[in-house]
Amino acid sequence: MFFKTGFVRTRLSAMMFMQFFVWATWWVPVFTYAVRGRPFLDGSQAAWLVATTALGAMISPLLVGPIADRLFATERVLCVLHVVGGLCLFLAAQGEGFWWLFGCLMVHTLCFMPTLALANSLTFRNLPNPDLFPRIALFGSIGWVVSGWIVGFGIGETNPGIFYLAGAVELLLAAYCLSLPHTPPKGEAKTVADILGLKAVTLLKDPAFLLFVVCAFLIVIPASFYFNGCNLMLKETDRPAPTALQTLGQIIEMGVMFTMPWFISMMGLRAILAVGMAIWALRYVFFATLSFPFIVLGLLLHGFAYVFVFVGAYIYVDKKAPADLRASAQSFIAFLMLGVGMFLGSLLSGRVIDSYPPFVGSAPATRQIVVEKDGVAKAQPVETLERAPLPDWDEIAERLDADGNGQIWLKELEAIQEPGFQVVDETPARGGAVKRRTVTYSRGDLIRVFTKIDDHKPIRTRGDFKTAKIGEISVERADWLAAQVHHWPPMWLWFAFVAGVICAAFAVGSVFTPDDIPAAASAEPPQPPPAEPATDEEGEDLALAPPESPLPA
Repeated sequence: MFFKTGFVRTRLSAMMFMQFFVWATWWVPVFTYAVRGRPFLDGSQAAWLVATTALGAMISPLLVGPIADRLFATERVLCVLHVVGGLCLFLAAQGEGFWWLFGCLMVHTLCFMPTLALANSLTFRNLPNPDLFPRIALFGSIGWVVSGWIVGFGIGETNPGIFYLAGAVELLLAAYCLSLPHTPPKGEAKTVADILGLKAVTLLKDPAFLLFVVCAFLIVIPASFYFNGCNLMLKETDRPAPTALQTLGQIIEMGVMFTMPWFISMMGLRAILAVGMAIWALRYVFFATLSFPFIVLGLLLHGFAYVFVFVGAYIYVDKKAPADLRASAQSFIAFLMLGVGMFLGSLLSGRVIDSYPPFVGSAPATRQIVVEKDGVAKAQPVETLERAPLPDWDEIAERLDADGNGQIWLKELEAIQEPGFQVVDETPARGGAVKRRTVTYSRGDLIRVFTKIDDHKPIRTRGDFKTAKIGEISVERADWLAAQVHHWPPMWLWFAFVAGVICAAFAVGSVFTPDDIPAAASAEPPQPPPAEPATDEEGEDLALAPPESPLPA
């Protein structure tokens, strides 16, 4: 029996590892990929790509729930959903327009988001002891961290390989699901009110619970800016391995998760929530400094900010709601925070990022795409791009820095031959073909970009001052990168201010709305998400309620 149980735990742990590996691989860097990679979208468009997970969390339970609950075994539903989701990620890697990316990722998340709760449900139903769940869920956290290391140190945030890797692992996971223990459907019918937790609306008559719901919903909006903007900020400010760097937050988060009962017993749940909101504001202030040590400190605080607010909210609901409404209340708060709140926060984040653009973020160019298969090349018409991403500095320096001194001078730009400076990018296409993109920048347009950057750069030496006086151009790597950075400090400070106001409102409101949950009673909270969706005392489970991620990085 011991060996049989241990084998089941190993198989479930592998499922959890791949589940969150897939999600983290594309979702964490997707904003950076969209804004600084080949698609070159604006912030508002990139935010819609991030928001697909929130939309999937809101919509997919209504579509997949009746099938998973009543008709098919859980492991087979997981297999089908992962096959479709994995194929969509492969398709996303091969396109670059907004609507193509949004369509592929929207279908993917509609398939992927319900698998989070289904995987938790399958795990609980095949464990002899539910207390073993945290050890299995830990492998989801490990999968998230390993994914960040691979993307940060290997693939890179602007490489479509993030979709290929995630898609390949998801297809592997689809096949693996068929080897999991058979888990038949329960045959229970769920209404829309059950899935979205609308029965819990009656709890809003309690002023303390109403205050909690409003503030928990509102704090997610500024919190969403981290998930949209942090990876891009790290990339633009030339920090090492941005996605890997962000996993510092997840590593701390795992420790905070296991010490949560101690924090609750010492402080009480409402204080935990208030402190969590305050930490969101504090870490944003750290990010606004753009100082690397403070950025690292802000990343380390992610574990406290996320667990105290998101996991704390689930524990609060579990303690506050009566047994017959507990499942509905959990689904309701998940729908508000991880669905509506994340969605609105992502869209607002994109608008704010567009409001503080870089000094020089693009240049006019032309682009031609050639698809080659079996030695036959098919060229598409040349496109004129009003704004194209600037070439990578290393490529410019390799081809234009004739004297190898790390600077580009006017005479070196004037040596560019017609038709201009060309950047060629090759990627796999459908059917074994190769897609070759050639982006051409005219000599005149590049000179104008370099002149603008030269005017913007700080005067570091007397030589710089001299070149400024005689009209010469001298641009080095630091100048090139600095001109392409969004104006991040005011963005972080605005969202820090909003988070601070919400924290203050919750703290003050708590004084005037006494709660009936003593700190001591909360010292042993239920296991935090990811977990099987809340189950009431009569055994009702909402297997496809909007899911919770343990590690949105």
